[in-house]
Amino acid sequence: MLSSIRKFSKSFFAKIFIAIIALPFILWGMGDVFTSGKQNVLAEINDKDKISTKEFITYVQRVNIKSEEIKLLGKSKVLDQILTNFISEKIISLETNNKGLQLTDRGILKILLSDKEFQKDGKFSETKYEKFMIESGFTKPTYEKRIKDMELKGQLLTFYSGGIKLPKFIINEQFNKENTKKSIEYLDLSQIYNKKIIPEKDIKEFYDKNKKFFTEKYKKFKYLELTTEILTGKQSLDESYFIKIDKIENDILDGKRFDSIIPEAQKNIKIIEFVNSDKIFENGSELNEIEDGIFEKIFEIKNKNNTELITLNDKYFIAEIIEEKEVATPLKDQNLKKTITSQLKIVSMIEENKKITNKIKNNEFDKNKMIEFSKKNNIEFKKATIKNIRDDKQFEINLINQIYKYNKGQIFIISDSLMKKNYLVVITNEVNPDIDTNSDIYKANLIKTNSEYIKKVYQSYDVYINSKYKVNVNDNVFERIKNSF
Repeated sequence: MLSSIRKFSKSFFAKIFIAIIALPFILWGMGDVFTSGKQNVLAEINDKDKISTKEFITYVQRVNIKSEEIKLLGKSKVLDQILTNFISEKIISLETNNKGLQLTDRGILKILLSDKEFQKDGKFSETKYEKFMIESGFTKPTYEKRIKDMELKGQLLTFYSGGIKLPKFIINEQFNKENTKKSIEYLDLSQIYNKKIIPEKDIKEFYDKNKKFFTEKYKKFKYLELTTEILTGKQSLDESYFIKIDKIENDILDGKRFDSIIPEAQKNIKIIEFVNSDKIFENGSELNEIEDGIFEKIFEIKNKNNTELITLNDKYFIAEIIEEKEVATPLKDQNLKKTITSQLKIVSMIEENKKITNKIKNNEFDKNKMIEFSKKNNIEFKKATIKNIRDDKQFEINLINQIYKYNKGQIFIISDSLMKKNYLVVITNEVNPDIDTNSDIYKANLIKTNSEYIKKVYQSYDVYINSKYKVNVNDNVFERIKNSF
């Protein structure tokens, strides 16, 4: 437990000490704003336990947020998260006190002495402990309070879940659910869907309705390779060449425009008409005169009429975007047409699957209908036996998971995430496994089942916590803290 504190102590999210139990408090709209007489109170829990601005600011200072972290997430979001975690800690503390949970100084000492991270030659090392304090930025009282908070939090969770011992029938039921052997018959619907031809009028209609999404950026630019001949009149590199490069870089920083940087090289400047990121002109021809690497760097220039110095493979260039525009990709573009066709096929598959699923739900599609469907569409019935939920020899695992949601006699459709695989399935038989309570699989199932039930207990406890504790946050005070941060 303590080693995990140390490992994360340098990260922002560890410093804010995220609660184990997720308390989904929403800081806005949690109660009426306080009266003017409570301007030094940031929040109240159950109109009784107050959180002062001073207390919260001290907590924020203890978190020791770095400026980089604030830039990454934004000041407002960071402080929202810190306040949420601070309130969580307060409520957990109230809960542990209400339940009479305690940890004595002797208990804290025992935890510290037993932590191998603070040991040298099997014994507690005061030096290693002091070193950790310096590296992590903790003081001993603060760190030991953290230990106490975490230990009490663990005791609180154990209070609610530690005594759970599931009855054997629940464990066996879960074991059977995942290890039952299922015999299935199925139809590969892709044999039907892959034959479907999307009419040209549907493709054009889709294109016309979504034309604004089928645009591509084109840029017109100019560039100049800064060769030794242009800059120094020489064939080889020397110090004078790099002096010239430095001067050009300074000129660019001073805001000099492209044409005035090397006016004598006007005839060497290359102007490229509107081209897209794939080096394709508007007329469909390809740009071949520029290496891919330098082209990519030029195309990445964001601002128009700003000259930039570019270096690539020991070569120097100056470049400037003259103009840019969005151009609608024409429907005759084969890649676009292929994309639209694929999209319409997916929509068609979803609709067909939905039709069959609705018939199944309305008891209008049974095994006999499935046979008729097979004959009508000339697709054969296939059979498969799946040993357990982990058996992916015939189907990928996400499809197996879908199959194991159903029972003997049920008809259903399974599909992969990209709709490339679609099967109409009926479970024809199920055989429960032999249960060996000493097997590794059974033991793993026991742990998993217990964990799932404990998770449900924690979720119920979250609901209980949120109904028990009413949190009011003074928005005006909190905004004042944010503005002064």
